[in-house]
Amino acid sequence: MSAAKEPRMESGIGPTAHALPSPAAASPSGSPPAATTPSTGQALQGPRPTLATVFTGPNSIGALRLWLAVTVLLSHGWALSGHHTPALGRHEYDEVALNGFFAVSGFLVTRSGTRLSVPRFLWHRALRILPAFWVCLLLVALVEAPLGWLHDTGSLRGYPLTGPHGALPYVTDNALVRMRFYDIAGTPTGTFFPLPGSGMPVAWDGSLWTLWWEVLCYLGTAALAAVGLLRRRPVLAVGATLLLLAAIHPLGPGGALLPAPFSTDLARFGLHFLAGAVLCLYAERIPLSGRLATAAALVLGASFFVTDQHLLSALPMAYLVAWLAVRLPLHRVGSRRDLSYGLYIYGFPIQQLATVYGLHRLGAVVYLPLTTAVTVLVAAASWPAVEAPALRQKNRWSRRPGRGRSLDALPAPRTGH
Repeated sequence: MSAAKEPRMESGIGPTAHALPSPAAASPSGSPPAATTPSTGQALQGPRPTLATVFTGPNSIGALRLWLAVTVLLSHGWALSGHHTPALGRHEYDEVALNGFFAVSGFLVTRSGTRLSVPRFLWHRALRILPAFWVCLLLVALVEAPLGWLHDTGSLRGYPLTGPHGALPYVTDNALVRMRFYDIAGTPTGTFFPLPGSGMPVAWDGSLWTLWWEVLCYLGTAALAAVGLLRRRPVLAVGATLLLLAAIHPLGPGGALLPAPFSTDLARFGLHFLAGAVLCLYAERIPLSGRLATAAALVLGASFFVTDQHLLSALPMAYLVAWLAVRLPLHRVGSRRDLSYGLYIYGFPIQQLATVYGLHRLGAVVYLPLTTAVTVLVAAASWPAVEAPALRQKNRWSRRPGRGRSLDALPAPRTGH
């Protein structure tokens, strides 16, 4: 979901052609001399860097996504091996990492939405989400769940390919990303997820539920673009409205004032996505400031101790990931091979299967490294075998050069009011 690379913008203002008759000498330190005004000789200051720098030069978005994915992977592994999920204050680390994913997604996907036609935008999003998702469903249905069945029964005889909650319905019924069910014939068994009394379903891959919310964010972005409202003020108004609704929703009886389909998950993921979208649209106006990043980090830290964290954390989270994307010297990490999606979708079922076979009994010092290593191998295979080939189809339906404009050649919508 990375944005297309653009030429790097100039970082300063040079003298006019007639300002200096000859080149100035280099400073003693060897650095180039500062530009000066023709009248006073005083140094000119270059423009202050803004969040738009993320789009105009190397960035560490790939490294950030990888870090968020590893945080989710390790947090899940700790819990799925029988330990309490690690948390700070009222919130678990994997929960906050997911919020970070949505903030990054809002920042980058909105950029894509302002530059592509709506059909092209949706095609790109489908190519990023669906192929690996389908492969993941197949791996669970045809490899991992049968191995779990074999452990429980000592044979593959009777493994349900069809029927309610069978292997094939697991693939077909869930193929459009909205998960209808997570188990296959009541398996896996003997695991630590779900916790008794939690109300959560038995699941081979409990990570997949968030992808539906991601898809809804894509569809919302496409809808705004289709009616010409993927611009600053309309998106800011949508974000402000959602924030207001999210603030009053817990005030109702039983903690739910507004009727379905409004929910805490909608507010949580929607606010973080919209925060990234707003920062994308205002990127040229928002300074890239260490002081702002420090303030954002403090507010984000405080939000761990608030029940409805998303009311405080959305904008600070979005600003921090954008700031870190520029400031971290990790530009090459994940720039060619983005394993973050694979780590996220394949990790949970691998960890569940390891628990079914009792690997957790050897302790976290064995369980976590082994399950992480297997997940990395599967994600590393998924990138060249599934994800990268799918992404190479982005321009499949473009018109050939010289025979009219490609859909991608449409001018970018104004980000103004």
